[in-house]
Amino acid sequence: MHKIVENGISQYHIVGSQISKECERFASSELQKYIYESTNTLVPYFSDKCEKRGKEIIIDVKTRDAKKHCTKEELERLGEEGFLIKSVGDDILITGNTPKGTLYGVYGFLEKFLGFRAFTKDVEKINHTESLLVPELNLFETPDFEYRDAYFRFAFDGGFSSKNRLNSTLADLSDAEGGRFKFYNFHHSFDDLVPRSEYFETHPEYFSMIDGKRKATQLCLSNPHVLEIATKKVFQWIEENPNCRIFSVAQNDEVTDNPRFCECGECRKIDEYEGAPSGSIINFVNKIAERVEKVYPDVLIHTFAFTYSRFAPKHIKPRKNVIVRLCNIECEWGKPFSEDSEKSPSDKCSEFIHNIKDWTKISDRVYIWDYAVNFSNYLQIFPNFYQMAQNIRLYKKLGVGGVLEQGNFSYGGGAALDDLKSYLISKLLWNSRLDEDEIIDEFLDGVYGKGAPYIKEYILLWTNAVSDKKMTLYDYPDAEYITDELIEKSDKLFSLAEERETGDVLKRIQREHLSVEYMKTVRIKDDEKRIKAVDDFAQKVKSFKITEIMERLNLYDSFEFMKRGIFTRNREGFYVLYYIVR
Repeated sequence: MHKIVENGISQYHIVGSQISKECERFASSELQKYIYESTNTLVPYFSDKCEKRGKEIIIDVKTRDAKKHCTKEELERLGEEGFLIKSVGDDILITGNTPKGTLYGVYGFLEKFLGFRAFTKDVEKINHTESLLVPELNLFETPDFEYRDAYFRFAFDGGFSSKNRLNSTLADLSDAEGGRFKFYNFHHSFDDLVPRSEYFETHPEYFSMIDGKRKATQLCLSNPHVLEIATKKVFQWIEENPNCRIFSVAQNDEVTDNPRFCECGECRKIDEYEGAPSGSIINFVNKIAERVEKVYPDVLIHTFAFTYSRFAPKHIKPRKNVIVRLCNIECEWGKPFSEDSEKSPSDKCSEFIHNIKDWTKISDRVYIWDYAVNFSNYLQIFPNFYQMAQNIRLYKKLGVGGVLEQGNFSYGGGAALDDLKSYLISKLLWNSRLDEDEIIDEFLDGVYGKGAPYIKEYILLWTNAVSDKKMTLYDYPDAEYITDELIEKSDKLFSLAEERETGDVLKRIQREHLSVEYMKTVRIKDDEKRIKAVDDFAQKVKSFKITEIMERLNLYDSFEFMKRGIFTRNREGFYVLYYIVR
């Protein structure tokens, strides 16, 4: 037994290497900080330049002679982000194979032995005790997915991300916090590579041939000049962004039932041979990836399997330095995809599962771009908590290497229960075997206090409501599963939760209550009453600094749409906010 703190006294010291990096030094200071917060006892922290003064918590394998206590095989299997916590006589060693892994090891130690949790960027929990007694240790953890992204505004906070072991590309992760899995232009990029505004007028042949005419939708991927321009641009990006490891060569964003990819003779020849439009995309991406690999062997090229390109090609395989990110925007989210697939073998969810299997057969780096929010109505509850947990386990089983779950990433954040989803995602992408109910309950208790049981009942109420219904990313407040009775029950549950809390906890409950108030307001049939209710509702929304309640629509336009007609279906005359998320 390691008696790190006993009755308010510590015989231990935290020690790091004199050649440690910023992240490892930060890991040591975080360990000291949170042990002090928990036990009210300061464990001294110093460098191994100083002589050993007693029992130690050794941070990183470079410290003192710690390396002799780890085999080469032990360290190699940690990869870039895994960690090892082991007893070394009276001492404890916490290390990764990289500084980030070591930091994750410190947070893993704090979670296991001091009950540390970072529920949100603003709400943390740690046990308070006079003694920190730790048994003999030999703990080893590696993540289930190499890329773990909660694409939610408040999950971009560096502290939240590092403490929950997310490596989101847009997270504000400093070097001290381990850095990020950094993409450059990690989304749709054909128009950035060969801009239509620059080339279409003079070189229409660089763009899609559709119904016998060139149109500025996608690129003509068989055109050698397009390949040269795009390759040159990728090399420019790499040279100008040395901190990025991944660069996107991906089709433009077109969510349509009428795909606008190139149908010229050469592109069609490739796609017909490969049995899918992904053939010409992978052929194009591979050529760029091959050239990049010769100069930058550690750089990866990212592309999408999205809408028309989601079906894998029959013959060509993505190169080893190519990431294929498969998107499932066509699916439904009321049930886990596997369950929905069993009931309807020919539907989009079943098709998506087959897509995953086909891509993972030919590529070692298949990522998923998944969705966890209602884009048409951010505040409308999107109860996919249990469904998402099952889907993440399915992705792991099928060999997926990375997952992004998208929520409301606008500046003010604030879609329905986004903080809970961010936390749930972070835990399951690290260890998909964890029980989602335990994660949810722990979060609700930590964030909503005495109101937690009522919010849990609210979640279960809506989970059951959609379990036998169709739920999509663009449902309106008149969706089949939304009833006046369901809204009334939800309203009462939040009122009960609010009665039991005060202060900041009450404010957090009131913030989530907005979801019910939104659905309740937009369902008012009487125009005059609805307009007045919207004015009152708008003041509440602004008081919580929410900046977007309908994807990429001006907030004040959204309030007008609520007034204009029941269910907010009349949205004529809007303009789309297209912004860069940073």
